[in-house]
Amino acid sequence: MSRKAMVLAAGAVAAGVLAVGGYLGYRHLEGQVTTGCALRAYDPHDVAGTARYADSVFTGRVAAFVERRDVDGWTEDVYRIEVASVLRGNLRGTVQVAYGLDEGGPDRLKGGSTYLFATSPQVDPGKDGHAQLYQGEMRPVDDRQLAVWREAVALPMAPQEP
Repeated sequence: MSRKAMVLAAGAVAAGVLAVGGYLGYRHLEGQVTTGCALRAYDPHDVAGTARYADSVFTGRVAAFVERRDVDGWTEDVYRIEVASVLRGNLRGTVQVAYGLDEGGPDRLKGGSTYLFATSPQVDPGKDGHAQLYQGEMRPVDDRQLAVWREAVALPMAPQEP
């Protein structure tokens, strides 16, 4: 067998081994990812991490519960929120916020209570509103919570995806 033929044969064997290894690795990982998994570059339970990815951070009063909807296996509640104060962004007036959790359904926010929201606009914010990014405990805003979020929004924002 010539040297050229041996090199081609070795290359073909190496390519086959890589292809089979890649396929088996994919099959292994495919079984670990289930429907309803969210892949994020931040910890949604961490204030500082979430604030870096939020386009808007604001306090708002829950004016009304709008609906509970199921989007591709995700349960989210949609609220009409009256913006009270803005820590980041330029939201004003009344906005819709979709609030859902990675696991299980969200606890219902209390009408008339004021909460802190860290949001990103949906594909069509005029129609679909904004998505709540923070997945930590949602409780009516207090001075301590507000101070923590003020400190978090002072951190640089995460780089935007191209």
